[in-house]
Amino acid sequence: MDQIMSTEKLTAKNKMKSLSEFPVMSESDSLKKTLDTMTQKRLGVACFVDKNGKLIGLLTDGDLRGLLLTNQSPLPALLVNDAIEFGTRNPETAQADDQLIELAKKMNQKQLWDLPVVNQKGHLVGLLHRHDVS
Repeated sequence: MDQIMSTEKLTAKNKMKSLSEFPVMSESDSLKKTLDTMTQKRLGVACFVDKNGKLIGLLTDGDLRGLLLTNQSPLPALLVNDAIEFGTRNPETAQADDQLIELAKKMNQKQLWDLPVVNQKGHLVGLLHRHDVS
């Protein structure tokens, strides 16, 4: 008989999206490639990792709106730039064993829609989306 885990005992690893379920990009990927991948994965966020898989940044739909409203460059010129230039370096993160209830509070307090999950070495292992923790 399966036991239902109580909400208080759920951790990030119980609800996080796997690496194949969201855009994981390299730091040199263009904005065009990143947008294409975000569209394909149907998620308004992309995580950027270095060659060793360590999280280095995050790009969200909100970052893109800000870019379009403030940057005077033509859109085609922006699309060839490294996407990480327009995102957030060193974003807020969670660990896989962090309690889900605490992460939900953190996401609400800091108004975060997405929270990358990293291991002890800072390597990306998953992503929590606000809908996954509510």
